[in-house]
Amino acid sequence: MSLKTKILLGVLVVVFVVLANTLYVVKQTEQAIVLRFGEPVRIVNPYDPTAADPGLKVKVPFLENVVKFDRRNMNFQVDKEEIIAADQERLVVDAFMRWRIKDPLRFYQAVRDMSVGRDRMQPMVNSSLREVLGKAPANEIISGQRAELMLSIAKLVNQQTLSARLGVDIIDVRVKRVDLPLENSQAVYRRMITERQQEAAEIRAGGEERKREIMAEADKTVTVTLATAQEEAQIMRGVGDAARAKLFAQSFGKDPEFAGFYRSLQAYEAAVEPGTQVLISPDSAFFNTWRNGN
Repeated sequence: MSLKTKILLGVLVVVFVVLANTLYVVKQTEQAIVLRFGEPVRIVNPYDPTAADPGLKVKVPFLENVVKFDRRNMNFQVDKEEIIAADQERLVVDAFMRWRIKDPLRFYQAVRDMSVGRDRMQPMVNSSLREVLGKAPANEIISGQRAELMLSIAKLVNQQTLSARLGVDIIDVRVKRVDLPLENSQAVYRRMITERQQEAAEIRAGGEERKREIMAEADKTVTVTLATAQEEAQIMRGVGDAARAKLFAQSFGKDPEFAGFYRSLQAYEAAVEPGTQVLISPDSAFFNTWRNGN
């Protein structure tokens, strides 16, 4: 390789390095701060829509460098926080925050980078959650007035970040989930089991009481039915006996001898069982019917 070629290659390398340290691109989703010897000199494509200017930019090579921040709305997952509600119920709150860098210069001066910024905002969000949710009962935190509570939390976090001069804007704070602490959950489950057992016992007791009422009613119905049947049977038997007595009386009136004979037979049947040996004098009046028949 000739000396001229080497010089040309060297010049090209120098030009490339100079251009690489002179030109930079700022995307529409980014905002940049140009620093000279570590001091900010200008802001490129800031959040203010009227000053938006993305694209290819130029800086002084080797003397200036560029720090870029996101220009979009960002999500920040907040660490789970245990709070005590106004009704002394302990709750574990899982929340997230939506925010944006409104003043990149102030943000850079306050925290330098995104991770430090999130670390600075974390305790602010947690303290705001405790302060606002600690004044509300658990049922409102879980479902009732959650939207209003979230607005209050976002407003409080905004006030704190403004006091800390972080240069950020808190869009909103949202609660994803509200749970009981593990030990509280187990106690609640045990209480629910006890309540269900008590409810089941009450249902069983009511069933037993109803069963006894039905059985008592059935026994009463059986008793009344049997008594009615027996009464009707006695009446029918009395009617039958009366009819038989009337029939016998009519028959006996027509033939007194037959009546005497029939009554004697009834007396024999009642007095002497089949196979029974009885010693009676032949002259006994008991056998008059037999003797007369013979």
